[in-house]
This record gives sequence, structure tokens and C-alpha cells, in this order.
Amino acid sequence: MTDFRITNPDIHAYLEAVRPPSDSVLQEMEKLAVERGFPYLGAQCSRLLYVLVRSLQARRIFELGSGFGYTMYWMARAIEDGGIVIGTENDAKNVAEAKDFFARGGLTDRTDIRLGDALELFATEQGPLDLVFCDIDKHDYPRAFEMAKPRLRDGGLFVADNLLRGGRIVDPESRDDATEGVRRFTEHIHNDPDFLSVIVPMRDGMSISVKIS
Repeated sequence: MTDFRITNPDIHAYLEAVRPPSDSVLQEMEKLAVERGFPYLGAQCSRLLYVLVRSLQARRIFELGSGFGYTMYWMARAIEDGGIVIGTENDAKNVAEAKDFFARGGLTDRTDIRLGDALELFATEQGPLDLVFCDIDKHDYPRAFEMAKPRLRDGGLFVADNLLRGGRIVDPESRDDATEGVRRFTEHIHNDPDFLSVIVPMRDGMSISVKIS
């Protein structure tokens, strides 16, 4: 069987060992995710998001699919003073937990997590946005990208998670809706003349698309 591990485990362990530890609230969120088996971005990719937000000097961010707020927390720490990270989550318990984490991290004024369907909530947002982070059902990625295009400012970023699908993306036998959605999305972002896109093979793969026109 092909080994689809994206990062050598020893390399991942090294990267985890050399990074500064997460703050106490993030550590609690990371522990909670592991205990629940809840998929979350992890510290390595979240640090990349932090760098992107800081580099953009972002003031308005929209996240599609927020869980209990882990990536929102990272981006809110990086956003410019007076900026806002808007999140979406369809589970009321997760929303309540996220708000508690934000309060304890001193990030309430920088966050706005909304209960409901991510794309329905996104449809009410006019923009302009500096960054859109997408981590919803994978078959909806192409639709999310099309919705984001007119809402992103020039130079803004559309970032999406799970572009490698645990290696299933290169398995011709993998034809589930999620993997097929990621394939369509990947082709779409690379062929859109208004964006320049790259896929970073960290963890499960993150795409970064910058609006150039």
C-alpha cells in the first residue's frame, strides 16, 4: 500500500519541538480536539495562517467552518487593531465554547462567530475582505470560492484546508463527493486568471490563492 503520509513523522515531531508552545487557552483547545477526535488545523498550519494575516495587515476576515474557534483564535491574535474575524458554525455548543475561549484569551472584541450554515451566512457578507479561510464540506469548496471572489479585495487571500485528502487526491479509485469536490476546486483555482494559487503540502495540504486582478 502506498504511504500517503504528507510529512515524515520525525520531521513533524521536530517542528513541534522547536516551535514556542501555544498559550494556555490554545493548549486547552488542542487537548479538547484530541479528546473528541475533532478535526482541527493544528499549530503548524495555524502559525502559517497567523503569518499570512500579519503580512496582509488584515482587518476583516471571514472563516467558513469554525468549530469551537481554534483557527479564529489564531487569526484574531494576528489581526490589526480594530479588525474582526467573522466565523461560522452550525453547532450551538461549539459556538458557545468558542465564545468562552475568546473571552478567556481577551479576543472577544476581535471575533464574531455566527450560528448557522456557513454559505448562507457568507451570502449576507458584502466585503471587502482581506482573507477568507475555508474549511467546510469539501464538495462545497468550488461554490465557496466563487462566492468569495467578488468579496475579496485586490491582494486578498482565499485559503482552504484538506487539499490532499490524506493522499486520496492521487488515488484514482477515490471518487467520494469530498475528494471530487477538492479535485474540481483545485483545477478551478489554478485556472482562474484573477488568482495565483499554490498548494502547501503541510499536514493535509493548504491552498493559498491571491487575488491579482
